[in-house]
Amino acid sequence: MLHQILVYMHIESYLKYLKFEKRYSSHTIRAYTDDLHQFESFIQSLPIDSNLQVLTGVDHTLVRKWIIFLYNNNISPRSINRKISSLKKFYNFLIQNQIIESNPFDKVIIPKVSKKLPEFIKQEEITNLFDYIDFPEDFKGYRDKLILELLYGSGMRLSELINLKEQDINLIDLTMRVLGKRNKERIIPFPHYLTNKITEYIKAKKSENLNSDFLFITLKGEKTYPKLIYRVVTGYLSLVTTNEHKSPHSLRHTYATHLLNNGADLNAIKELLGHANLSATQIYTHNTFKKLNNIYKLAHPRA
Repeated sequence: MLHQILVYMHIESYLKYLKFEKRYSSHTIRAYTDDLHQFESFIQSLPIDSNLQVLTGVDHTLVRKWIIFLYNNNISPRSINRKISSLKKFYNFLIQNQIIESNPFDKVIIPKVSKKLPEFIKQEEITNLFDYIDFPEDFKGYRDKLILELLYGSGMRLSELINLKEQDINLIDLTMRVLGKRNKERIIPFPHYLTNKITEYIKAKKSENLNSDFLFITLKGEKTYPKLIYRVVTGYLSLVTTNEHKSPHSLRHTYATHLLNNGADLNAIKELLGHANLSATQIYTHNTFKKLNNIYKLAHPRA
């Protein structure tokens, strides 16, 4: 009983630390919470005698058993890596608070994960989407097209789009203020031609008496939600591309790839995307190198 109370107290303290000091998103905190409780359940299922199993009774050999357990239950290497990372951070938190002296995850070798190149929509397919696909000339049609235009025209994340408010848009400076991961605010530009589309949509929104501070709302005037945005994006992208991945994030990938292919600076793209470090942005260079390689093979006499 004492063990369970202490574990609960330390986990709660850690989650508050993530929320209020690290400013992690609710989605990330939920994932970390699941990882912690799953690990706790696994340790408690083992035949070991310790009053504080999850805190002081864990060593690297038990951690390895847990990793093997995850593999045997068909958990992907990518997910295992995330779980290891979240648990390692938890034990580092315990060390910082002088609850334990060493981290049982320090000796664990992280499984190798093959990096997937981000899949993007071709330029001609994007042109077909916005220039040749018919959208209904009503509130829903204006809304759905603007959702697609802003995702591709700004590279914002799904959560940033959903939480975007009318007051966050500056039609004079052609910029938007978005709140990204860990509540980090950034200003991102949008194309000039979207000014009329935004104005047109807001006008249609008001004509339907759908009053809300949020830019994108449902037909009932409520804030949009992830499934609605996914449905819009997937439905319209299916009309122009055969790509396997047709999601809001694929338009973010497309935004970054097209910028890079057209000569944008990698550091500038990093800032536009709201990445914390350059390594997260560098994955887009692979697509650029692939394009350059194709150009080389077509153009060089001895390629």
